[in-house]
Amino acid sequence: MEIISHSYRRHGSIEFIFDRFPLSRVLFYPIKNYYFIKHVKWNPLDPEVKTDDLEEMQLLVNEFLGCIEFYKQRKAYKEKRTKNTYNPM
Repeated sequence: MEIISHSYRRHGSIEFIFDRFPLSRVLFYPIKNYYFIKHVKWNPLDPEVKTDDLEEMQLLVNEFLGCIEFYKQRKAYKEKRTKNTYNPM
């Protein structure tokens, strides 16, 4: 997935359009030192947006904006990484 375009909105929010969902707009808001999806203005002509798609969008946007290290410090991000990692004692 790639970012097609972005535009700045009020209150520090940024709207992004992604190549996989070209007719839908994804609104990101700043939380602490990173950006998080607040709302997806989904267009029915686009494929359904799944949870994995949302996570990929957040990673792409935070990397694009230079906030990726702050995003990866989130508790939820760390917990997901440890659950998906195989650790045979």
